[in-house]
Amino acid sequence: MNKNILDINNINLGFQLDGKFMEVVRGVDLYVAPHEIIGILGESGSGKSVTVKSIFRINEEEIIIQGGEILFRNQEITKLNEKEMTNLRFKEIAYIPQNPSDALNPYQTIKKQFFELSKIHKTKISLEQIVRALSDVGIENPETIMNMYAYQLSGGLAQRVVFAMSIILEPPLIIADEPTSAIDASLKKNILDLLKKINHEKGISIIVITHDFDVIKYLANRVYVMYGGLVLEEGKIDGVINNPLHPYTVELIKCVESIENNEERFYSMEGTPENPLNFRNTCPFLNRCSERNSLCEIKIPELVEFNDHLVRCVKYIKESDANE
Repeated sequence: MNKNILDINNINLGFQLDGKFMEVVRGVDLYVAPHEIIGILGESGSGKSVTVKSIFRINEEEIIIQGGEILFRNQEITKLNEKEMTNLRFKEIAYIPQNPSDALNPYQTIKKQFFELSKIHKTKISLEQIVRALSDVGIENPETIMNMYAYQLSGGLAQRVVFAMSIILEPPLIIADEPTSAIDASLKKNILDLLKKINHEKGISIIVITHDFDVIKYLANRVYVMYGGLVLEEGKIDGVINNPLHPYTVELIKCVESIENNEERFYSMEGTPENPLNFRNTCPFLNRCSERNSLCEIKIPELVEFNDHLVRCVKYIKESDANE
C-alpha cells in the first residue's frame, strides 16, 4: 500500500466563467511523504493556490474538479460530501491561509474558537492544551491571548494563533498558503522556524505555497515549480537551486540572486504570465522564453526525468518524441 500522506494524480481544475469552463490547472501530479516539507513555487496565476485549496475543499462551490484524483492516506477525497470533509478538516488536514484573519472568527474569543474545534470533532480540548498549543508556537502570554478577539491581535500574533489551532489536533498534514505574506519582514524567520519546529517535533508533513524562493530554500525538502497551470520542474531543493533545468526556474533564480547580490539594477523576467483564457496546447512559458524553438509550439511537453529532476521542456526530449 502507498505510504504517502498525499497523492495528487493528473488533477484538472477550473472555474465556470460566462457559462464556460475555464481550466486553470491542467494535469498536475504531486505527492507528500510522511514527515516531509514540500514547496510549491510560482508566480501569481500559476495555479499553485487553487491546487491546494482543492485538497481542503475551500471555495468548492467555485472550484470545479474536472478530472484526476486526490488521495489522502489512500482515500479518494474529491468524492467526499461536506460532512465527511468537515471531519477531515483540522483533525487530518489543516489549512493556514495567507491572511490569518480569514481563519479567525471576529465575534468569538480565541479560546472559544478552540472549543468550537473540539465540538466539531467530538474531542475534548482543555484549557491546559490551549495554553500549551499557544506556547508551542512562541506566544509568551497564552493565558491573556486566548481571552482576546482577533481584532486585538497583531498580524504576527494572529498568524501564530492560526498555527496553534492547526496543530492542536495534531493532523498529519498542514497546508501553509504564503505563510509570511501577511506579516512584518522582521517576523518572517520566526514563522519559518515555527514551521520547521512543527515538522521536526510533531512529525507533521507540510505543504508550503509561495512565490518566494528564499522561503522554499529555507524550509522544503523538495520543490514543485508551477507555471501556466502545470508543473514545469520538480526535484530535491538543493538540486533544483544548484542545477535548475527549466528556463522558467533559471529565470526565477536569476531574480533572487539579483536581489541577494544587491545589484544596481535588479534582474526582472520579461513579459507576464499567460492568462488561463489564452491557454494553448503549447509550452506555457513559450512567449517569455529566450530558448524557445519550433518544437515548443507543437504540444505541451511531457514531464521527463533528467539529472534526478522531473522537467517539462523540449530541451530534454528527443526531437522524434517531441513530434509524436
